[in-house]
Amino acid sequence: MKKSFKLLSIVALVVVMIATAIAPTMASNKATDSESNNAQLPAVDLLLWSKEAGTFHEDTGLVAAFDAWAAENAPGSTLTVETMDVEELRQNLQNAALAGEGLPDFLWTVADHAGPFTEAGLVQPLDELFDMDAYLNTVVLDGETWGIPFSAGNHLMLIYNKQFIETPPATVEELIAMSEQLKADNADVEGFTPFLFHQGESFWVLPWMQAINPDGVPFVGFAADGVTPDLNNDSVVKTYAMLYSLKEMGVTANECDYDCLDGFFKEGKAAMTINGDWSLGGDTGMIASIGEENLGLAPFPMFEGGQPAPLVGGAYAMIPAATEGDKLDVVVAFLDWYTTDVPTVLTYTLDQGRLPGVLAAFDDPAISENRLIGESAAALATGVPQPVNVEMRCIFDGITQEYQAVMNGSSTPEEAAANAQAFAETCIADFE
Repeated sequence: MKKSFKLLSIVALVVVMIATAIAPTMASNKATDSESNNAQLPAVDLLLWSKEAGTFHEDTGLVAAFDAWAAENAPGSTLTVETMDVEELRQNLQNAALAGEGLPDFLWTVADHAGPFTEAGLVQPLDELFDMDAYLNTVVLDGETWGIPFSAGNHLMLIYNKQFIETPPATVEELIAMSEQLKADNADVEGFTPFLFHQGESFWVLPWMQAINPDGVPFVGFAADGVTPDLNNDSVVKTYAMLYSLKEMGVTANECDYDCLDGFFKEGKAAMTINGDWSLGGDTGMIASIGEENLGLAPFPMFEGGQPAPLVGGAYAMIPAATEGDKLDVVVAFLDWYTTDVPTVLTYTLDQGRLPGVLAAFDDPAISENRLIGESAAALATGVPQPVNVEMRCIFDGITQEYQAVMNGSSTPEEAAANAQAFAETCIADFE
């Protein structure tokens, strides 16, 4: 299995240094100078497709940053940004490639798109275009690099409201006991729920599965070869059973999707939730809604004696295979600056509650002195790199389908695990 993080131990080192407010000694990893060499590039009109929410790039000033950069380096160039959700971006790129028109010039997307995109020849390798030593995390598959990071993370963690609890639960047992007390203490709060999580997406299931790993595989869900599905096992059964039991005990809501877990927590109607780093920043994010002083971040509570591990990736730049010539030259030059110039990187990471993807940023006091960034990094350090091979799509879909069946009571955890395995096997066979 190829990893989306080159060295996860680097993340752990960064966390230790953040937690102790000591700047990492990574002097050899220098960001590219924000000033260009003044070599004039031709004027081009670029189109970016992004998986971010519509206001993200407005809040972080992407187009303004491009315009300022282009004035110095590629006068007359323009950048248009189109945002769409992750699945829509994947489908639209595939459809545009088939049609032979309407393709973007570069992408702001997720690591797991590398599998289907490389399989279909939709993106180009980046090893000869960028200095990979500058980055904490890159998307590597089959020995080549397909994505450079805008940010590191995209990881789930326990997010809690300090107005309800001072110290987050360390184990699932503590979570349950704490939830019972929270229900009693907040009986007069209409609609209050102690703990919320997504009850319909596998991204919220897989971290718990990683806590039970009797075979010692790099990623629970695959066999040791990293491509053969292995879902009919205790890891899946016990995870499904535990999540359903939280609903049965009233620890969580009867039903909850993303809008539920995000909205109710921001409204102060939930003490704890599982959500990602992307939910923190922005005008409507958790920091703005709850207040930084009331917000706490922590790793998942321990489960079955093991540490759940969120899937770790980030937001990545990928370049379609069709981008070439003058457009490729401008895209590469802009991304080389935009992803490594530390003050610029901090505007779309730190200010949004995200971790930078460029190593040099961790020397900046704005990182080492930020409590929430340190807590997010500590949660990230418990994670596992999200596989980016095409088979991962079948794992995601199989677990999601059966997770929904368990939560609505139409399947037992044992039936769901067997069904997820059968689905993944059939799905992968269809690739051949």
